[in-house]
Amino acid sequence: IRGLAQGWKAGVVAALGLVTGLIVHILLAALGLSAILASAPVLFAIIKYAGAAYILYVGWQIFKSGPIQISDDAPPSPLLAIYRQTIVMNILNPKVTLFFLAFMPQFVDTSSNFATEQFDFFGIIFQSQALVIMGGIGIFAGVISSKFTASGMGQKILPKFAGSMVMALGAYIPLQDLWDLVLSEA
Repeated sequence: IRGLAQGWKAGVVAALGLVTGLIVHILLAALGLSAILASAPVLFAIIKYAGAAYILYVGWQIFKSGPIQISDDAPPSPLLAIYRQTIVMNILNPKVTLFFLAFMPQFVDTSSNFATEQFDFFGIIFQSQALVIMGGIGIFAGVISSKFTASGMGQKILPKFAGSMVMALGAYIPLQDLWDLVLSEA
């Protein structure tokens, strides 16, 4: 979405931030803290809703931004802010932690003396693949965006659309929990 809203450089920087945030999840999985987090529902809920709130905040920032001007000469400070935001967003995403908790043990011999190293190795492979895929999506979104924003109307609509999509992702987490609660009560 960053690539769509702010160009291909922002999309690639966001991909780098997300992949950097994966380091925390890989370490948590390797050290077994993911299991502790999964077994502590209150702590999990706090992290989950903090992550949702942060995603909503980022979406609102995109939504309320003015018409976008995509430029190959973007100043470095906004890119650094995007990098930091996506690292934090990824670290606060408990679904990533749970993914690593569920996914990684399938490939690791936990009875081995090198289980932590195996987690690290598979984590690096996952990060590499994620960077190629997410970076490619960021570049593609930036190219599409630059074509779309050639008109003044596109420049005004795109941040609203991208911000709305990010906020929808942030709202999905608590709304899904609310929906599950309603269904369980019925």
